[in-house]
Amino acid sequence: MAKKKTKGAGTAEPTDESKEVATRPASASQEKVAETPHRRQLLSGIVEIAERLEDDGLELLLEQAKVVEYKGKIERFNRRLNVAAREAVEARREAGRRSYDVEIERTDDDFFIIQLDDQRIFFNINEMRELTRICHKAKDAAAATRMLFRWFEEERSDLLADAGINSNRSPYLVRLYELIISRYKVRR
Repeated sequence: MAKKKTKGAGTAEPTDESKEVATRPASASQEKVAETPHRRQLLSGIVEIAERLEDDGLELLLEQAKVVEYKGKIERFNRRLNVAAREAVEARREAGRRSYDVEIERTDDDFFIIQLDDQRIFFNINEMRELTRICHKAKDAAAATRMLFRWFEEERSDLLADAGINSNRSPYLVRLYELIISRYKVRR
C-alpha cells in the first residue's frame, strides 16, 4: 500500500488508494462469518486497540488483517480442493473396480466367447473342450484354477493379458471354473 502523505505532526491525508479501499463495496465473494459472543469480544478488542494506534500502526494492522484474510481464503480453497481430489480418487477407484463377472457364450458356428467383465476372448470348440476337461479333472476349485492358469499361460496367454490375470488366485479363474463345471460336461 502506498505511504500516506503527512501534514504536520501526527495527522495524515489519505491517498487515492486508501480512499478506494474504504469506499469499495463488499463483493459477493467475501464470506460472512457467523456472529458469536466470542467473535464480538475479539472485534471489540481489536477496535479498542486500533483506536489508540497512530496512522502507521493502523496501516500495519490493515495490511496484517488482509494477509490473515488471504491465508484463510487459501486454506478454505485447499480444503475444498482436497475434498474434491479425494472424491475424484474414490470415483476412479469405483469405476476401475472389477466385478469379476464371467460369462460364456456359444456362437452359431461353434466358437465360444469367454467374457471376463468387458473383455471378450474367442475360443474354438477344441479349446473349450480342453478347458472343460481340466475343470472336471481337478479335485476342487483351487486345483482347477492352478491348472487353468498354467494352460492359459502355455496356450492362450492373451486371456491372461487382456483380463489382467497375473496369478492362479484370480477370482476370474474361480468363476470360470464354477461356470464350466455347472454348464459343460466332458465328452467321452
